[in-house]
Amino acid sequence: MRLITNKEEVANLHQKLVKKLNAFSTKKIRALTGHKGSSLEIDVYYSDKLDIWWINKFVEGKSGIRYWNAFGIGEPKPKRLAHIICEINYPKEGINRRVAANWIQDDNDFLLAHSGKIGGGRKGVGKYGFIEHYNGVFEDVDVEGLSKKITVIGNLKDPNLPYQIKNFVFEASRIKDILVRNTTLKSSSDPLDKIKHSFNEEFVGTKEYKNRKGKIATTANHGLIVNTLKGIISTNKLLVANDQQRDLYIYNKKAKIESVFEIKTSLKSQSIFTAVGQLYVNNIRLKPMPQLIYVIPEKPNLNLLKTLKKLNIKTLVFSWKDGKPIFKNLNKLIEC
Repeated sequence: MRLITNKEEVANLHQKLVKKLNAFSTKKIRALTGHKGSSLEIDVYYSDKLDIWWINKFVEGKSGIRYWNAFGIGEPKPKRLAHIICEINYPKEGINRRVAANWIQDDNDFLLAHSGKIGGGRKGVGKYGFIEHYNGVFEDVDVEGLSKKITVIGNLKDPNLPYQIKNFVFEASRIKDILVRNTTLKSSSDPLDKIKHSFNEEFVGTKEYKNRKGKIATTANHGLIVNTLKGIISTNKLLVANDQQRDLYIYNKKAKIESVFEIKTSLKSQSIFTAVGQLYVNNIRLKPMPQLIYVIPEKPNLNLLKTLKKLNIKTLVFSWKDGKPIFKNLNKLIEC
C-alpha cells in the first residue's frame, strides 16, 4: 500500500473521479456556496439519482494547493446559497496534513481515503466524533504521510463509487446533526437509551478499529450496506439502531434487542471467523439471546451453512443493483 503523492498521478485520478461523478449529473446550476464569511457564485453539478450536488475545483489557500471537492445534499436553487455538507479534498502533490483526503494504491486498486476530519464552523463537530459515529470501517494503517486511521470512501475501479461518495456525504450530514444537537442524550423513557445504558455497564472501551495489513478495498461498501439495510428495516416500522459492537440491531419498546446483524463484504475465512466471534461475544450476555444474522455478499457453501445452522446463525445474502445492495429474504427474517 502506498500514498500517491506524484502530481501527475493525482491529476489523472482526479480527472477520472470527476468523469465518474459527472456521468451522474442531470443539471448544472449557477449557485452561491462557500464558507462562513466567504461565498462565491459558481456552477455546481446536481444528480437526481444521487440527490447530491458537487464542485470539483483546483484551489490555493490556507490549506495549501489542493483539489477542492465540495458536496451538498438536495437540488440547489439558482443564485441561492447551497450549503456545503462536507469536502473530500486532497493535495495537488506531496503530503499535506491540513486536508483530510488522499489517494492510495492498494495492489491494483486506487482508493479514495479520508481521515474523518470534518468541520464547517459548527461547534462540537470534529474528527473524533465523526469516527465514533460513522457507520463504516476505519482502519489502522501504517503508511508514511497518511493519517493513522482512515476510512476508504470508495474504489476508483468500483462502478458504485458515486454511490459510495453519496453515502459518505449523507453520513457526514447525519453525524454533524448528532454532534451539534448532542442527540445521544435522550430521555430515560426511550428504550434505546436503556439499551445503551445497559451496554455501557457491560462493556468497556471505545469503538473498535481494524488493524489490517492486507487489502482494504473491500471495506468501502460497508457503510453503504449498513445504511441501506437500516433504511429498509425502518420502513417496516421496526426500531433499529447500531452501537460500538453491533453493525445493526432491531430492538423493541421494552428495551430488548431482538435481532443482530453482522455485515461482511467478503466470505474469506478470516472474515467468517471474525463475524461468528463478534456475533457471539457481543451478544452472549443478552437475555433472551437475540436472533443472530450474518449478512454476506454470496450464498455460503453447504458445509458453512450446516456449521452456521448448528450455531443458530442465520444468513442474509445481498447482491448489487444500480449501486444499491439488494437483500434476499429480509422480510422473512425480520418477521420472526
